[in-house]
Amino acid sequence: MINFIYTLLGSLGYHHPLHPVLVHLPIGLTMGALVLSLAARILHKPELHRSAYHALILTAIFSVAALFVGFMDWRHYFNGAWLRPIAIKIFIAIPFTCLMLLGIGIGYLKGPQSKALLPIYMLGFFSVMSLGYFGGELTFSARSPIAISILSAGQNLFEANCGSCHAFGGNSLVPSKPLHSSPQLASLDKFKAHVRNPTLAGGAQAMMPAFSEKKLSDADLEKLYVYIQRYIVQPQCATSQIP
Repeated sequence: MINFIYTLLGSLGYHHPLHPVLVHLPIGLTMGALVLSLAARILHKPELHRSAYHALILTAIFSVAALFVGFMDWRHYFNGAWLRPIAIKIFIAIPFTCLMLLGIGIGYLKGPQSKALLPIYMLGFFSVMSLGYFGGELTFSARSPIAISILSAGQNLFEANCGSCHAFGGNSLVPSKPLHSSPQLASLDKFKAHVRNPTLAGGAQAMMPAFSEKKLSDADLEKLYVYIQRYIVQPQCATSQIP
């Protein structure tokens, strides 16, 4: 179903992740709610409390939408890989959304001027700042000199050891099981275990040859995994070209 949605969007000319389009809405609304709440107290303008509360309601609505499309992007572009920035973003985003829903309840029961809403606005502000930071880590981490060096080494390892069978993320031996959607890429440990001892779902030996540590060290496999995740699994999210 998820792949169908992205295929449909692609046929309409849209080839980008959906999460970045929606996530800026709850971020901006959260900041706006805090600013309006502080302004209401400093300027003694009660009507601004209601505006802050309305911003909070919209934040909750768009947060749920951003979580939903974020999950879709994660499954489609990252193949569900449990990357550190993604894990942290989920750890923050779910409580943040619950916090916004709690704020709606407090405002409904006690009114938009309730002092209990200010801590919620402030916690929401710091939450979206953290979400933005780790979103940047996920998107722009490949631009750092160290990352470029790792990706370049991974590219060389891929071309030397994998490219003949997995060109462009495909699978020349078993076309129905392309590399870019392989469940073995869900984590580095699964990837290492499969490369060392390639097996099928039933436990039988796969056609892929085993790569011993003498052929590819653990450090080599880590570089290879990073390259595959960045340029094979999620090519649309790659933010820089490897020199």
